[in-house]
Amino acid sequence: MGNLKNLLLSIDEGEEEGIDNELEVYADSVKQALEIAARDMAVDVSTLDYEILEKGTRGFLSFGRRPYRVLVRPAQIDTEYEDLDRIEQKFSRMSGIELAPRALDNDADGTFTVRVTKSGVWLTVTPTRGSGKAIALPDVHHKLMALHIENADLKKVEREVSKQSGKPVRIGEWVPNPEYDGQMSVEVTEDEMKAYVHFVPPRFSGRHMEVDDVLEALKNAGVVTGIREERIREYLEKMDYGTPLLAAEGEKPRHGQNAYIDYKVRIDRANVAFEEDEKGQVDFRDLDLLENVVVGQVLAVKVPAEEGIPGRTVSNRVLPAKSGKDTNISYGKNTILSEDGMELTAATNGQVVFKNNKIYVEEVLFINGDVSLETGNITSLGSVVITGSVQDNFIVKAAGNVEIKGTVQKALIEAEGDIVIRQGISGRDEAKIESTAGSIYAKFIQRTNVMAENDVVVSEGILHSNVDAGGRILCNGKRARIVGGLIRAGEEVNARFIGSDSFTKTEIRVGIIPKVLQQVTELNEMKKKVDEELSKVTKDVTTLTVQKNNAGGALPKDKEELLVKFKNNQKKLTTRQNEINLELEELKAYLNMLEQKGKVCAEKSIFPGVDIYIKDKKFTVKDPYTYVKFALEGGEIRLSEYEQTEGVVAKHMIIRRRSL
Repeated sequence: MGNLKNLLLSIDEGEEEGIDNELEVYADSVKQALEIAARDMAVDVSTLDYEILEKGTRGFLSFGRRPYRVLVRPAQIDTEYEDLDRIEQKFSRMSGIELAPRALDNDADGTFTVRVTKSGVWLTVTPTRGSGKAIALPDVHHKLMALHIENADLKKVEREVSKQSGKPVRIGEWVPNPEYDGQMSVEVTEDEMKAYVHFVPPRFSGRHMEVDDVLEALKNAGVVTGIREERIREYLEKMDYGTPLLAAEGEKPRHGQNAYIDYKVRIDRANVAFEEDEKGQVDFRDLDLLENVVVGQVLAVKVPAEEGIPGRTVSNRVLPAKSGKDTNISYGKNTILSEDGMELTAATNGQVVFKNNKIYVEEVLFINGDVSLETGNITSLGSVVITGSVQDNFIVKAAGNVEIKGTVQKALIEAEGDIVIRQGISGRDEAKIESTAGSIYAKFIQRTNVMAENDVVVSEGILHSNVDAGGRILCNGKRARIVGGLIRAGEEVNARFIGSDSFTKTEIRVGIIPKVLQQVTELNEMKKKVDEELSKVTKDVTTLTVQKNNAGGALPKDKEELLVKFKNNQKKLTTRQNEINLELEELKAYLNMLEQKGKVCAEKSIFPGVDIYIKDKKFTVKDPYTYVKFALEGGEIRLSEYEQTEGVVAKHMIIRRRSL
């Protein structure tokens, strides 16, 4: 017995034999107090006993907080059995850790556990796997000896070790030993949402806690809901008491989802994906940017707000839940809202327009053929669809969208919504295309003035044109390029090629809203004109005033009237000059407040001859670059890897400077 004892005590070398008798700990919870004490005493938490001297509180926002005061001491052990108790603990670790299955796919050693309950002494032998080592009968005998179990049926033990069934087998009667039984305590968190059970493992032949014991302890602690019986059962079967058992959890309240509108038609056209065929060409006719609807078609459905589901603490205290907020479908003309406010339908055939968070249905005016002498200029309070082209010097204006399936020549196109030109624009420097509240889509733009509140999206190229967009200018088809002209966008210019190998002068400006910039330009031109007129009038006033002084303060009647007229004009022009200066100062202050930084991206190449302006900074391209992005960083324009814009597919490449 002495040799066996010495052998088993040497299993855990370096283990400290003496610990302080008691330790008073201040902590936020009993669990934390035990962990602090275990670290200080250099022992396992399961070997400690405790007494709560003062229960802590969390307080509110850290005010009134009071920690737990816990007296921690080693669990009481009879001195005559102290060594055997340590041996039993080592056997427990051997059976639970050293003899645990190997972390291999095919091989694992056998393991065994001995569990004492009210129903008896139970032995479970887990079989080996592959070439793993089987449990030896002496190991089980030594374990029984360490646990002071003297009434075990050794034949059953031998049979089960040989059989290795992996199932619990009753090998003896339970002999009550209250002084050795395991102990437990229940800790309910401050918010009553969790209940933990802390266990002190049994010593020797002491009884392990069972599910009914835990349930009774929870009940006595006021825990009545959220009890996880299956989790409790699994925890007790493992007999690993190193961590507390989360035995019960409350249900948090589930706040209801807000009501929202489920749109059944497309309302967001911000992203456009170009699909190229095997020849690298984009079929612009298949983009379907404008959506037509018919009478009675459902446009939007309201999904009602959800009621909140109250929660419950483990003590069955009800936690109130918030219900979701309601909302309403906003609708415009030519739509019908159902009596219950849950569904919106179209009242007429037309195109869907989404403005100011409202859905409208604009009646569509169809022009079969070209806009020419046969049709005259077109003005519509709804949308316009032209199956042909718009010839020179004709005007098309619409309050909705405009779709032109042919080309646009030297013409004027204005719309509040989107403008879609399926073929392209050959403006010969006189065409003007403007969308005051939407985007413009075209196959190509050549020698044209284009303005869009949102985006300008082109599949092939922008050539020698002046293009303004409040959002983005995208030109990302297979052969898409921007060459020549003035290109201005509030957010981004992104193209396959920018400039040309013949160094065509091209100016790109981003980071400033073009409309505001246009206002500044117009005001500067107006200021120049007013300054010139004021200078001329001032000279006239000065000349006549000198003549009047030289004539002794009197002028002929006609010249006196002329002097009065000039002075009135001078006063009006001075007032106008001050107004223009004030407007310019306000616009410049507004531009300085804008957060938009802007970026310019070239997927394939950008060539010398291109000037890039980002807000008030300038970068002149002197060398060709590929797969590059220009952006403002630290007050300077910096180069980095090309950044693909949303809705446009780009191949992965590396930024590099091309040699001429």
